[in-house]
Amino acid sequence: MATGDSFIGALDISPLSDDTFAAKRGPLLNSRTIYGGELMAQALMVAQHTVPPDFDVHSMHCYFLGKSSPTLPNAYKVQKLLESRSFSHRTVEAYQLDENRVDTSVPAAFRMECSFKAPEEDAASFVGPMPKVLPPQKLGSILKFMDSLDPAKLTGVQKERLRMLRGFAANSPMEVRFCEPALLLGLEPNSSGRLHAWMRLRTPPSYSGSFSRYRNAMLAYFSDGLLLWVNVTEPRPVYFMVTLSQSIWFHNPSICPEPTDWLLMETRAQYVGGTLTLSFGSFWDTEGNLLASMSQQGLLRTTLLTPVPSETSMANKARDNYVENKPDKQKNGLENHTSLSTQSNLRL
Repeated sequence: MATGDSFIGALDISPLSDDTFAAKRGPLLNSRTIYGGELMAQALMVAQHTVPPDFDVHSMHCYFLGKSSPTLPNAYKVQKLLESRSFSHRTVEAYQLDENRVDTSVPAAFRMECSFKAPEEDAASFVGPMPKVLPPQKLGSILKFMDSLDPAKLTGVQKERLRMLRGFAANSPMEVRFCEPALLLGLEPNSSGRLHAWMRLRTPPSYSGSFSRYRNAMLAYFSDGLLLWVNVTEPRPVYFMVTLSQSIWFHNPSICPEPTDWLLMETRAQYVGGTLTLSFGSFWDTEGNLLASMSQQGLLRTTLLTPVPSETSMANKARDNYVENKPDKQKNGLENHTSLSTQSNLRL
């Protein structure tokens, strides 16, 4: 089971040069791919390292561009696009570190643009109401809920969804308590297109100084996944799902919850059609403070397709060529990722 320390360890980046940074792999949520929240969180820590200490990130916009191997550490290259009295703008691209070398001839697997702002006071203020849901103390763990179900009464689709989500819940550094577990697991149709969940780190991490430097990276890490699953509104089989792009807007930078404080994630499906999804979300603390707002577009297939090689997928072809040219002892981890499946692209 992943711990708070393994989570923090993945956020402590190491500089390789003025514009290149390395990061350890985070808790292994899946043996065949990298969890998207890990890429977003680490990229944000890299960008944060290059701006004035009193600047806070207010927005980030991410694109997931290609495959990544879970067996290699992540490497990030940052570019400074704007430096002004009030704003700093950064672009961060993710590669993989192999034998202490960053091969930028292979297209980036991930790209993020983010903007930081200096503190500034203003009298104008507004925030919408926090959703009214049960508090986390009155909700049980998703694993206990799954264990309470009678397998004989479940459909094949429901059993498969339980299998997929159980693996994530058991290995995640996050403790998640769902307000509507029956909707998440496909036991009932989600006619409202909404899901709510309380989240926190499963175990307290060890760190020095203030947790504030990890605050926004933690929110980015937590955000990926439920934003995708809220789009599965009907009890259909899920053959393939993956995040394509995601944006996060950060609020109330002076409010920093502790890593084991409960946060409420509110999600809403806006559109599902033609295998594309669009969803929105928010993070709230227990005092009703809005910490972040999010949007995400994903790819969701509930119909099996016959695999057809894409002649236009230059990024994937370049990575495949890279795999073929590596020694056998280093191939295995990358080869395993060339076959995509629902499980290998699971985001929760």
